[in-house]
Amino acid sequence: MTHLTKALALAALAMTSFGASAEGWKILPIVSDPDFKLEPTLALTLNRVDPTNGSAVNAYGLDFNFKCLLLQDPDGRMRTHLNLSRSDDKGTDVNAFELSPRYTIPLDGGLSVGVGPSLGLFDVNAGTAEKNLFGIGLAAGVNYRAGMLFLGADVRYHETSSRGGLDYDHWAVGAKVGVNF
Repeated sequence: MTHLTKALALAALAMTSFGASAEGWKILPIVSDPDFKLEPTLALTLNRVDPTNGSAVNAYGLDFNFKCLLLQDPDGRMRTHLNLSRSDDKGTDVNAFELSPRYTIPLDGGLSVGVGPSLGLFDVNAGTAEKNLFGIGLAAGVNYRAGMLFLGADVRYHETSSRGGLDYDHWAVGAKVGVNF
């Protein structure tokens, strides 16, 4: 893992812990706030994944995002994204599970932007080796919500652990379309 990724992860954790001590922040809002609403969204995703040690590949999957259950700022802007995706290219299969809590900022007309740390677990099967690799990174996205319609775009970077000479450091850029509940 590079020093940049470690620094970004530590900065995000420090900001989260500092913010949690500020007035109005809620820890476990699903338990402590009787007015808490999950506001879930489910979307289909199409991503372009570019690993540093391989060729770019398309991935498809699901993005489930909702108001964060563990930590919430006074304005309710923390959203958690769970992203499940799969890619298959030239004998290398990857199943990805990513968890990304993001601080979102609303813009005009249903638009919002968000950024936050991202944790991932990547099941990489390269034909000769199959490993589960843990990854840490950064995710940013723009989302549009209008009634039940959800549209979004993300960019994510993950550095992964290396096991048996196999790693899966990568950039991913994706689009999402789905439903707000």
